[in-house]
Amino acid sequence: MLSMAVLVDQAMWEWRGARWAHLVSDTSYDELHAFAQQIGKRRLGFQGDHYDIDNIDRERALDLGAEPVDARELLARLRGAGLRRRNDKPTWERIAAAEQGRSLTIAQVARVPAALCAAIVELDTLDKSSRSAVFVDASHAVVLFDWHGDPVEAARLAVDQVWAGEPRVDGERSLELFVERWSTTVRE
Repeated sequence: MLSMAVLVDQAMWEWRGARWAHLVSDTSYDELHAFAQQIGKRRLGFQGDHYDIDNIDRERALDLGAEPVDARELLARLRGAGLRRRNDKPTWERIAAAEQGRSLTIAQVARVPAALCAAIVELDTLDKSSRSAVFVDASHAVVLFDWHGDPVEAARLAVDQVWAGEPRVDGERSLELFVERWSTTVRE
């Protein structure tokens, strides 16, 4: 009988000067997201049924208990669990960005729900050293910060979901604030 686990295949796909692997769960997406958060992956990096991880993150995943498998077994177990979503990758569009030490302006976030605009302003007062960007897809808007502050500060914001990853290898952590685009008034 196959065990249920977070799985990782070999880092053998080359991209941007690194080798990449796939991180999946054959139990649930919730388990996969929780595990990816532990290794510092951004929620925006979810590829519909997996996360792409580089060799450094693969080693971190293995240290945290991910099961190493070959690519065929990974795919077979993903399909066997009914979690394979081919071509279901989110289509995020970056609509604004601010470099480290700069603030996103209201003009940059015109397509963002009012609740998210308020969260951006509040976080900017807490941590001016973060880089930030705003992404939208058909149903959500999300602001991404490379966050130096305490994730507890962000957890109290009026947004639909706060994703605060554990620190990455470079020591930074990502903070992502999600709001359903059509559940609140969009700023004009």
